[in-house]
Amino acid sequence: MISIKPTNFYISLLLFICFSSASCSAEIIDVGPGTSFSPTGSDDQKVINAAIQSANSGDTVQLASTTFHISSPIIMKSGVTLNGNGIGATVIYCDNPESNFATQNIINCEGISDIEISNFLIDGGWGSLSKMHAAKNKYREYEKGVLLSGCSNAVIHDLKMQYSMGDFIFCKKNTSSVQVYNTVCKPGHDSFDAWSAGDGILIFNNCWGTFINSCIKIHNTKNVQICKNTFYTDTGSGNAGVEVMGGNVTGLKINNNIFSTLQLNTIYQDQADGACSGRGTISNNIFYNSPEFNGINGMNIKSTDNIVTSSYSCSRGTKDCGYVAENGTRNLPVYNGSVEPSVTFPADGSTISTVNGYVSISWAYLNATRYSINVYNSTSKFDSSHLIYSLNTSQTSASVPINHNGAFTIKIGARDDVHNSWVYSSPVSLFTVSGKKSATVSSGIFGYLTDAKTGQPVQNAVVTLSNNTWNSIQITDVDGLYQFTVNSEKGKYCLTASATGYLNDPELPVNMTGINTEINLKMVEAPDYCAPHYVQLYISNNSNERIYGCEVQIYTPNNDPANEKPNFCAWTNKEGRANFHLTQGVTYKIVTITLDGQKYTHKLTPDLDQYTIKIPAGTLSVTPANTTSVTPANTTSAIPVVKTVISANCTSKQINNTAAYINASYYDSSSQSSNLTFVLGTMGRGKTFVPCGIPGTNDNVSNPIGVVTDSFIVTNYSGKTYTVRITAQSQTYGSVCEAVNVSFPSKSSNNNLPSVGSNMSYLCILILVIAGLILSKTRKAH
Repeated sequence: MISIKPTNFYISLLLFICFSSASCSAEIIDVGPGTSFSPTGSDDQKVINAAIQSANSGDTVQLASTTFHISSPIIMKSGVTLNGNGIGATVIYCDNPESNFATQNIINCEGISDIEISNFLIDGGWGSLSKMHAAKNKYREYEKGVLLSGCSNAVIHDLKMQYSMGDFIFCKKNTSSVQVYNTVCKPGHDSFDAWSAGDGILIFNNCWGTFINSCIKIHNTKNVQICKNTFYTDTGSGNAGVEVMGGNVTGLKINNNIFSTLQLNTIYQDQADGACSGRGTISNNIFYNSPEFNGINGMNIKSTDNIVTSSYSCSRGTKDCGYVAENGTRNLPVYNGSVEPSVTFPADGSTISTVNGYVSISWAYLNATRYSINVYNSTSKFDSSHLIYSLNTSQTSASVPINHNGAFTIKIGARDDVHNSWVYSSPVSLFTVSGKKSATVSSGIFGYLTDAKTGQPVQNAVVTLSNNTWNSIQITDVDGLYQFTVNSEKGKYCLTASATGYLNDPELPVNMTGINTEINLKMVEAPDYCAPHYVQLYISNNSNERIYGCEVQIYTPNNDPANEKPNFCAWTNKEGRANFHLTQGVTYKIVTITLDGQKYTHKLTPDLDQYTIKIPAGTLSVTPANTTSVTPANTTSAIPVVKTVISANCTSKQINNTAAYINASYYDSSSQSSNLTFVLGTMGRGKTFVPCGIPGTNDNVSNPIGVVTDSFIVTNYSGKTYTVRITAQSQTYGSVCEAVNVSFPSKSSNNNLPSVGSNMSYLCILILVIAGLILSKTRKAH
């Protein structure tokens, strides 16, 4: 038996408490310009990986609002969070993917646990979908956005991946307990793979497209839950929304998802992959313009309450077909031929008059995808020689031109998609025309949208009919058909159409004629240059010296720089370069802010891939030509100093131990201010203002009168300093901007309770002193 002296035992216990407490304080490790881990504009994975390796379990590696250019993988570590400043702010960009990422991935996670990856954009570097489609297939087996191999407890959220040849997220080798949510992706291969990944994967609130393969693939993985996602395709072939590829997939749950315009499959199992086993449920999904679900070979699937649109049937054979009306509510089951179509007007055997040479005929709504109407000028012979009108339509009414009196017969048909057949009314409906009259009637417009080059129908296009006081929108069906019914008294109209991947049609003037008018439109496919592409911006001074660390903010035409919330933001690298994903032909507002706080404003309509922006030397600020410059205080003007007229202030008030108010105020004694804005943020490295994204109660005031206040609520505020940037347009001083700081003391100064973080270090020192005294007394005793 081993004996330990009491003195040594207590010393060991104290030292254990001391050193084990060192890991209790989670840190934030900043990676960005001006930090200890500053990117250079190339091989930036080195600084990111160095930051990750320096982190302890529970730490966060915080990526700044800039573009990180990588040439090899980012390597994750157990217990570490990799976080950006948002999809529109932090970008991981793969340089030369055809060489650098031909055999490797973008973010590698192997044999680790308790990780989180969030809030940035992954760009595979291919630049366009056409390049991805034309590239060799070998790239699709690599360049995965996030590889999880033998991992557990992984959370991936608020990411976007674009222009990447490989999969977005790939799980293998018993990876378990994975959550993926709030992500957007349309990769060259699959959005998500679970290949023998173990157990417990939750996928929700994502928007994933398929270009070549499937949105989700599952193989031999248990308890996969897929809910509240949108799966779609609009370019390329695409294979399926969810593809099950064999093995034990018991516990599979696919519910409350939207499968939109998938060309080949929705939920699918390839027989070549082998049979599956286990139980699962598929319920409450919406299948919009997508093929049917035909079951999963070998699985016991309970399929209930799935919903389809009027364009395609779904879940054939499971007796759970449904329909979504235009207002989003569930309606009748899909038409299966059990009820014969019937005419609702005119009544069978009735005598009516024509109105303006037309007879309006309507029939019962059965939720069929298509209807047919045939009108004969005979009550006994229903052949082509007696057919005077025929129409296939998705509508339940038609205006039939009839120019003489007599007896007529109506035959209505409805498309039965369940049995792939037509069902016709029996008996037919008879009516007699006697006389004619004139009246103001509803008129309409209908027509077909087709591809100008191929002649194929353009479905799901948005067609708008409008005038100065009214507008209506229709979505083209699978045949490219649109239809409007309009009161002819409303006058002249404009007809426009737009569709994904096509140039918008110009406004077409239309005159109502009192009858249905057919206007067919041809859509021209959008050229490649209309797609967003990377533009390199170089910032230099008048001496052509490149400027490093300059903040570049990009504002789209509908955004105002006064909002302090740019659409894109990045810092220039050592070459003075920043990359942005811009669209040709769009005029952007560009604000550049140097390290010493000088701000300049420019406009750019990108038609090329590279631009140089010159910043003049020796100027404190440059304002746009359409604004008034601030008058310097040392001029001879009689205008009083700004501070004597305009005041800005901030105060704070604690709500509880974790939340507090920040109250900002603005007052213009001359009452000549406008466009007042309050923005809460912090001062980052290089004295650059970084918005927090926390909204206030009164952020924007167009015409401030008297004292105007705004309040923000912040959490986990202890020891932090916030900055409220207050901007306004003054008739006297032009643009006015005040930055007011509010600092919160650390928790240790608010109460006597030691905190787990910084105060723990004082406890460690105290323990070491006590241990030293005990050792000293022990030596003296010996």
